[in-house]
Amino acid sequence: MQKYRVIIVGGGAAGMYCALRLADLGVRGVLLLERNERLGRKLSATGNGQGNITNAQIAACNYFSQTAAPGAVERVLRRYGRDDVLARLGALGGLFSEGEGGKIYPASRQAASVTDLFRFALARGGVSVRTKVRVRSAAREGNVFSVQAGERFLSDVLVLACGGCAAPHFGTEGDGYALAGAFGHTVTPLRPSLVQLKADPTSVRGLKGVRVEVEAALLRAGTEIARAAGDIIFTDYGVSGDVAFRLSAFAKEGDVLSVDFLPSFTEEEIRAALENKAADRALAAGDLFRCVVNSAVGRCILRRNGIREEEAAARLPVRALAHAAKSFAIPVAGNLGFDAAQVTKGGVSMDELDEDLMSRRQDGLYIVGELADVDGECGGYNLQWAFSSGAVAAEAIARRH
Repeated sequence: MQKYRVIIVGGGAAGMYCALRLADLGVRGVLLLERNERLGRKLSATGNGQGNITNAQIAACNYFSQTAAPGAVERVLRRYGRDDVLARLGALGGLFSEGEGGKIYPASRQAASVTDLFRFALARGGVSVRTKVRVRSAAREGNVFSVQAGERFLSDVLVLACGGCAAPHFGTEGDGYALAGAFGHTVTPLRPSLVQLKADPTSVRGLKGVRVEVEAALLRAGTEIARAAGDIIFTDYGVSGDVAFRLSAFAKEGDVLSVDFLPSFTEEEIRAALENKAADRALAAGDLFRCVVNSAVGRCILRRNGIREEEAAARLPVRALAHAAKSFAIPVAGNLGFDAAQVTKGGVSMDELDEDLMSRRQDGLYIVGELADVDGECGGYNLQWAFSSGAVAAEAIARRH
């Protein structure tokens, strides 16, 4: 039975980058185990398949954790950050450019091409890769780790990079939490994040398929919990788009999404524009919001205020309508769950990991990527955490040998 220096469980972004960095640092005897038939399935779908791998505006404030000590995430990002990732992928032959909102994409706009860079580099770096291997358990046996996956693998160091519970169709079903728990680790409550929000269908009736740029606040018992700007896409179940994804990290059933359809204008400016139009006594209510908001949004605002489209615009409560365009309330009825989520909120407690992301419970055990209790905003932040955490662990492992 062959013993390896390092076994990495999980061939996603964190696991592949950890293996790549180990190869760069001259660590040999690395085995990467992946349960899917190929590496990087989730990475190959990121950014709607276009490969949004990081963001020009990476900062610790874009990340959330229930258990990380102040500055813990920032220290990881500072030790191996965005520029390091882009330089390494550039050295592998990739070209990357910045898009809307600071999102950084491969010039090919194909996420699968980023996975290919990793795959080729791992082969050249001498990393052993085994796919279609599902790890069932792992334990410390004397001076080595024993990994059971139908067959038994041994190693000096073990890295858990198994991902979370989000998007289980990519093979991320939460196996890593049980593996970490076997070594005495605590797992915080898990919730889907970067996921579509559900709403009462009557609150979004007539808006299916509409995509608009907005600013929205998430309210809980009237108090603002979070705010986001970007696009919102109305669906038959509720809302999608950047705003929904960003606020889903905080949203709970019973909250209210207050949408501002005209964030560049004050309520008074909107009121004045509507009053000028309503001065035309021949104008019908259905035409009041033309060239102000999306037509379907305008009709929905009228409907909410009990106004028929054929009514005369001159008699309408213009001030109330202007207010509705700035604070369109959508009651949150939950989200679409882990099946639709991009990332898991929660994970292995960060206070149980040291600054190198090594377990404080078991020497030689490292926990990286989405498995740890760190999640980021939408826009490449979670992949950057995967890359950074994998690299930091790899550098610590290299110092051990």
